[in-house]
Amino acid sequence: MSLFQKSTIVIIVFLTIFLNVKIVLARDTYNLDKYISYFYNRYSKHFDNFGLKYSSSEYGIKNFKEPETSREWMAIASYYKYRSINGSAMETEILVNAIDKAYQYLSNKNPINQSFEDAESYFLLIRIFEINPLIITDEKKQKILNLIANYAENGILANDTENRAIISATHWQYIINYIFKNQTISSIEKHYYDYLIKKKIDYSIKECITNSGWYFENKFKNFSVHYHTVSAFMLMLYGDMVKDQRYLALAEKMYYNIKKISFKNGMVEARLGHRPLGLGSQFYLMQGLLGKYFNDADYSVYLFYAQGHRFFSDKRHPDRLEFHSTIEKSESAFHDDYAFSDKSELGLTIEKLRDINLDFKYYFDNQISKSNDNYFKIENNGQIIIMNNKKNTLGSYGNWSHIYQYAERN
Repeated sequence: MSLFQKSTIVIIVFLTIFLNVKIVLARDTYNLDKYISYFYNRYSKHFDNFGLKYSSSEYGIKNFKEPETSREWMAIASYYKYRSINGSAMETEILVNAIDKAYQYLSNKNPINQSFEDAESYFLLIRIFEINPLIITDEKKQKILNLIANYAENGILANDTENRAIISATHWQYIINYIFKNQTISSIEKHYYDYLIKKKIDYSIKECITNSGWYFENKFKNFSVHYHTVSAFMLMLYGDMVKDQRYLALAEKMYYNIKKISFKNGMVEARLGHRPLGLGSQFYLMQGLLGKYFNDADYSVYLFYAQGHRFFSDKRHPDRLEFHSTIEKSESAFHDDYAFSDKSELGLTIEKLRDINLDFKYYFDNQISKSNDNYFKIENNGQIIIMNNKKNTLGSYGNWSHIYQYAERN
């Protein structure tokens, strides 16, 4: 670092700390592609060194796992997308091999036994076709699209749980739109599939999302921070695709509810909910993109947490995108490895999200603005959390799950 740069930093620190002057050094002119390419290119370097394998979410990395399902192949290979676009034969070969593996897996699968994971793999296949139309022959591509079309009805009707239903349906809407535009299905089929997808979305909303925009799942009506934001993100995507303001309005409520329970620096307590045991880079990506879509100036504060070294903190494997549990010595079966590329590609499909200005507020009060109606506090040394006038009690397994009673507002 030059003497001039060092002097500049000293002056800025002095003005900021001692004179309380807010200084913005610069605004990073980004677009979403540039933002996401950082993750993709860095994580793919890890695969260069250690092979295309998923690893468990812990520092020890005792369990490496080869991709097996179509979702696993497409999710992991997608991290090579930007390097492939730049014309490297090796990276393109990795993607082509993953496409072949995914097709082999899907063609041997009983179409009745589908889930949201298959919908994600179809979507990621289509994204590769859109980004690089020449990656495989037209004949081979059409063969894959015909298979997806044949699986469509069973895939949409799959008996997914509440949050998985909304994930599956949103992916299927994009898939159906694409294969209709590609003339793989007829307008009659398109209309029928649109109807089934809407029905699935509405079912998911009825089962687990309140009119006030809070997500509570299963018969215990447990709150999950992660799946709340996943559901909001999917509703935003679906509402944008079908141009229905009702779904967008609900997604907006859900976004601002998470903002209500965010700390001033934009972080969210991962254990405020019964699963998963932590919040990964995809959570902050989704929350940031939701804020961007709904014109909230604070969206970049959330995106700040999903970049840099925060989720590349394994000293032994510094380029591995990792997910950490917030509970000591516990290991989650949930991975950013599977899902970050999927959520990134979904975000890239929305025109409004493509241009982002990452003003990370390069002064020391990098904070979100808080709404006046926020009601969120922790009592009894963290044993009780009161959120929106509902009391949540800490369970023996180390996180907050069941809503036991309404709390009196003091």
